[in-house]
Amino acid sequence: LNLNADQPLGQLAIGDFALKRGDPTNALPHFQQAVARDPYSPGIREAFAVLLSQLGRNQEAVTQLEQAVKLTPDDAKLHYDLALALNTTGDSGRVIPELEQAVKLNPQFARAWYNLGLARSAQGDAVGAITALLRAESADPTDPRIPYARATVLARMGNLREARVAARHALELDHNFTAAADLLQQLGGQ
Repeated sequence: LNLNADQPLGQLAIGDFALKRGDPTNALPHFQQAVARDPYSPGIREAFAVLLSQLGRNQEAVTQLEQAVKLTPDDAKLHYDLALALNTTGDSGRVIPELEQAVKLNPQFARAWYNLGLARSAQGDAVGAITALLRAESADPTDPRIPYARATVLARMGNLREARVAARHALELDHNFTAAADLLQQLGGQ
């Protein structure tokens, strides 16, 4: 590792090695060096943001992801990661636009659609939440969390019949999904 320590990716590798050994504090200066040596690498900034998040330095993680998005504005995953980081800092007003940009760039990005549905639901936009969750289910029909989330939104809307259908579907995908079974029981389903 030390042979490449003078290179940004060498510093990143040393930092990653420390991280894998359970030492994020010792990894930090290496990630900082990697960014300093190559400030135009969105991948290095993204990796640094993950480390900062693990250290509870969420606002700094947002800053790194904002820079990464500026460097690669057409990367759906970076917009998604930025939205999640913004959510941890409580900047909820910017979460939905970043998730919308992620799904605009990659219409098959199921996790982004799912999180967009959750974010819209949290903002009181039940119809928008259902629309996003249906898109998420279409992109990934195997994830039971998506129909479960849809079931919870439908239940809050008072559409109990459709909520039961969605909760049953979640249970079909994962027979051990306790939260879906509990919701179905609360809704009076079998």
